[in-house]
Amino acid sequence: MATIKDVAERAGVTVTTVSRMLNNRVQVSQKTRDKINRAMEELDYQPNELARSLSKKNSQMIGLIVASASNFFFAKVINSVERYCASYGYKLLLCVSNHESRKEIEYFNMLKAHKVAGVILASHTQNLNNFNMNAPIITFDRTLSPEIPSVCSDNYNGGVLAANHLIERGCEKPAYFMDTPVTGIYANLRYNGFAETFINHGIKPVLYLAPKECFISMRYEDSVEDFFAHHPEVDCIFASNDVIAAHILRYCAKNGIDVPKRLKIIGYDDIELARFCTPALTTIRQPVDDNCRFAVESIINYKEKSIPVNTIFPVQLIQREST
Repeated sequence: MATIKDVAERAGVTVTTVSRMLNNRVQVSQKTRDKINRAMEELDYQPNELARSLSKKNSQMIGLIVASASNFFFAKVINSVERYCASYGYKLLLCVSNHESRKEIEYFNMLKAHKVAGVILASHTQNLNNFNMNAPIITFDRTLSPEIPSVCSDNYNGGVLAANHLIERGCEKPAYFMDTPVTGIYANLRYNGFAETFINHGIKPVLYLAPKECFISMRYEDSVEDFFAHHPEVDCIFASNDVIAAHILRYCAKNGIDVPKRLKIIGYDDIELARFCTPALTTIRQPVDDNCRFAVESIINYKEKSIPVNTIFPVQLIQREST
């Protein structure tokens, strides 16, 4: 593997000159740049981005901490963030916490040591309140403190849209099926909007909480069976994410429950899975791509433009066959 010394020798310049060009520290003539670039290409030299970042105030890298990489929603977040980072010439450093506070803190310290341009925090633990760094932090669908900016979809209105849609279809025995709530997560507002809308019509929805372990594993079979064992009377379910809704649809298919005639189901997120369910899933589409673009651009431009404390993007009801 070629080194910076090999590049300098091939280009006929000093190692210092190559380093200065790579880090844009001083003006290097175009003639010298051309020689160095040609030598790098001939030697297939790849600059060490991490090493370069340590010599500068910050790097061309953005850190992303997610709760899970296997969860379909976070896979969508990872894909969008990476795409926008690349479009601006930045690299993505991906960290997966799997809901482990210790890992999240270790990753945060690692990103800080590598002087990333900023951190997008899309995980659910709550132990970073006392951490700070010389770069912006923006949280995704959660709040850490009033001083740390956040971006999210309009979760409350998502619940309202789902409730109104089901009320219009004559539903009178609603249920909300969700993962165990975590403090500071905006997704909890989905239930608030849903429940308050039904309560305003004189109906109190059933609230069912699945164990938090299901969120990482995406295995809800046991929880869905338990739900129907205790609440066979419901005529509609609003699930806090599309994966839960898909498991409910599968249970209904196996147990002869007609969807949407006997039971109407709405999910949340509008991941690709929603279109391929049978029947196709009605869901609340949250603008993940807009959220990710905003987070990346806020980090890149934060020196010129301050980041709002909380930015909320609108959601949309996507009606398909399950209602």
